[in-house]
Amino acid sequence: MKFVAIGLGVVGLAAAGTVIGAMASEYNPAPIEPAEQTCESPKRSIQKDVPFEILSWNLQYGASRKYQFFYDGGDAVHVAPEDVQWTLDAASKVMEEIDPELYLLQEVDRGSKRTGKVDQLQDYLAAADTDCWAAAPYHKSPYVPVPSGDALGKVDMELALLSHAPMSHGERIQLAMLDEARVRRMFNLKRALLWAEVQVEGLDQPLAIASTHLSAFSYGDGTLEKQVQQLNDWMAARPPGQPWILAGDMNLLPPGDDKDRLTQEADLYADESNPIEPLFQAGWQEVFGDAQLDPENRTYVSFGQAEPDRKIDYIFYGGPIHVLEAEVVRGEALEISDHLPIRAQFVIGDKPQPASEDTLAPTEPPADPVELPVDPEAPLSE
Repeated sequence: MKFVAIGLGVVGLAAAGTVIGAMASEYNPAPIEPAEQTCESPKRSIQKDVPFEILSWNLQYGASRKYQFFYDGGDAVHVAPEDVQWTLDAASKVMEEIDPELYLLQEVDRGSKRTGKVDQLQDYLAAADTDCWAAAPYHKSPYVPVPSGDALGKVDMELALLSHAPMSHGERIQLAMLDEARVRRMFNLKRALLWAEVQVEGLDQPLAIASTHLSAFSYGDGTLEKQVQQLNDWMAARPPGQPWILAGDMNLLPPGDDKDRLTQEADLYADESNPIEPLFQAGWQEVFGDAQLDPENRTYVSFGQAEPDRKIDYIFYGGPIHVLEAEVVRGEALEISDHLPIRAQFVIGDKPQPASEDTLAPTEPPADPVELPVDPEAPLSE
């Protein structure tokens, strides 16, 4: 009994030491704090009355769609290095082909054990060919001890903003956290909003851009309502005359969508009312307008499926800015992440007016037909 007591005491001390160590090294951000950012040699500009494009994308931390991960009911935790590299190369190719002025990204791993300790931000900066960026972590820990027997280990997953135009004033806002035990919260995600300002030539206000990723496993505990209210507050706080764009993975279905139609993961949307509805009720605009339920605008591809079955990614905007076109990018993107990217084209300034008949350029009248001589004895052509 004496040896048993000593053994239990040793185990207890070890467990206590682990908890104390975790608390000492816990990522514990302030409610609002400066984001990591740099902007050297901007290569383009965003100008008033000139169209520009953005790309919003949850990149699934460069893990590829080959795996069903433990948090989604599978067994996978770590990804083979060759799969990480293939995914980064494929995502970079899509970015290069679209070549927007702004990138609003979610789930960018930077040195995480699960994806080979690669700083993925560097790959995306190279693909975008820009040195202007801001980033902020929302899952960061020197060691995550789950799942049992194959621990996640070190993780650093971040939001990122990439810009070809001059960008400044990057800031991280802490969002409401899940209602869960303190020890679990130490290792879990701490959702955030990352935003910055981009210079606009010809306008006395900069363009505010923001990237976010809301909670996925709240099961109706009220967290999403609180997070959406924080987004709403950020939108409402933009100064008069300032254009803004807020994009990201909201983990929420559009208003009017029925979660019971889903064959997978319907229980994730357990709120009595849809938490995203206040954003639409407040009058904020989304790039797909009244087509929120159009199957072409769905963005999330469940594991093992070939097509997206729901829209949970959004791009909201406001102020003196107008969307010209928007689309969910498919093609090769279907093989890269469980989320499809959204490309949108905007213009800052007065709303463009559709061309009228009076403003259409006159067309040249058709020339008089030239009569050719006809030989009545010539045979008809075949």
